[in-house]
Amino acid sequence: MKLCGALNLRKPAGPTSHDLVDAVRRLVPPRTKVGHAGTLDPMAEGVLPICLGAATKLFPYLLDCRKTYRAVMRFGRVTDTLDVTGRTLAEKDPGEIAVEGVQRILDTFLGESEQVPPMFSALKVGGTRLHELARAGVEVERKGRPIHVYAVRALEAEGPLLTFEVTCSRGTYIRVLCHDVGARQGSGGCLAALTRTALGPFRLEAARTLEEIRGLAGEGKLAEALMSPAQALGHLPALTVRPEAGERVRHGAALKPRDWAEGEVPPAEGRVRLLAPGGELLAVGRMLPPRERARGWVAPDRVFAE
Repeated sequence: MKLCGALNLRKPAGPTSHDLVDAVRRLVPPRTKVGHAGTLDPMAEGVLPICLGAATKLFPYLLDCRKTYRAVMRFGRVTDTLDVTGRTLAEKDPGEIAVEGVQRILDTFLGESEQVPPMFSALKVGGTRLHELARAGVEVERKGRPIHVYAVRALEAEGPLLTFEVTCSRGTYIRVLCHDVGARQGSGGCLAALTRTALGPFRLEAARTLEEIRGLAGEGKLAEALMSPAQALGHLPALTVRPEAGERVRHGAALKPRDWAEGEVPPAEGRVRLLAPGGELLAVGRMLPPRERARGWVAPDRVFAE
């Protein structure tokens, strides 16, 4: 049986994201494509979408999702990895940490900004991952990348530790955010613990552990744990395509208002799910600007229907 869909896996702290992909690969039929969307560091836990079969085509759209994290940072310590697993570079008494005061600092990071990726990261420079260069004692210049912090809230302070929640765009490193918050506070800071609680429609409360997934696979019920491609892209608005227009979608033709269900209103811009009347994902479409709408309003960006 071919598997196609996404597992909402709850990653524990310790293994790498790739380790969990390998574990799932051993549970599915041979030659099934398996991959993850949104890498989590080994020390991090939480939501890790694992896509199977044709659903691996979803990766570009899942990576663009907003992500929410619950983080614990430690004030008064700076490390080379920007988290507590690294080598200490500086230590300083942070004084009393008050939620209200830290919230004022966190608020300065709201909105769009640029963030320089850390050396201890999986990004590649000249074909080599930055963390490999860092472990060899080599530091290279990194360009700042645009990020967006949509919401950030200080939750609890205990000694030098602060727990906060942040919703952000792709490419945002929470380790860097902790480092920068510590720098603005004056004593320095690093990440102590991290849990991803949401990635688009994937939520921590609905995530399954690897042990639960193994149990379902052993009972031949792994398909029951899969989110369909349409569900996995639930963060995108949807248009239901009329049956007579389905073939046009499969051939990549642009759609006009007569091609989708009466009463449905597309967004002004961005991407949409193009669904069959039964709810299956036909394609991800891209809203065309008004100047191009003589040929259609929605152009299929990637077709999933065979």
